[in-house]
Amino acid sequence: MENRARDFVALGMGPLDALHLSSAEEARADYFCTCDDRLLAKAKAVRDIKTLVVSPLELIKELERW
Repeated sequence: MENRARDFVALGMGPLDALHLSSAEEARADYFCTCDDRLLAKAKAVRDIKTLVVSPLELIKELERW
């Protein structure tokens, strides 16, 4: 998890955001929801991310499909 967080930091994320996102991946979360537009853009640019990173509105749309 720490190594993955370091990868995220290298991509321009803040250390706490990177740790939070790597924790979501480690927990195999389906979604990581954030209101932080900069974090959202940086996370969406990660090609091998295992958790879908979404805004609150995107999450609502995703959950409406169920």
